[in-house]
Amino acid sequence: MSAGASCRLVYVPVDPETQRARIAHRRSTTPDQTFEMSEPDLAHWRALFEEPDATELEGHEVGGPPPGWSDWLEWSTAQWPSLA
Repeated sequence: MSAGASCRLVYVPVDPETQRARIAHRRSTTPDQTFEMSEPDLAHWRALFEEPDATELEGHEVGGPPPGWSDWLEWSTAQWPSLA
């Protein structure tokens, strides 16, 4: 299924110190638009993050969804129920 949309992936790596500073700035200037993030939370999320590979950065087709999912829409709806 296609929604007829296009996208462009822009990846900008950020070191942990800069990320912490940006988080602190958001918390101090717009606390109602963010949430509390502990150091263990941040370390956990950074460990889970996968940098995009050349295929993703060049805009090529990435391929099918992970095993057990019929398509990317089914997978993404399971990850983020508000998409349904």
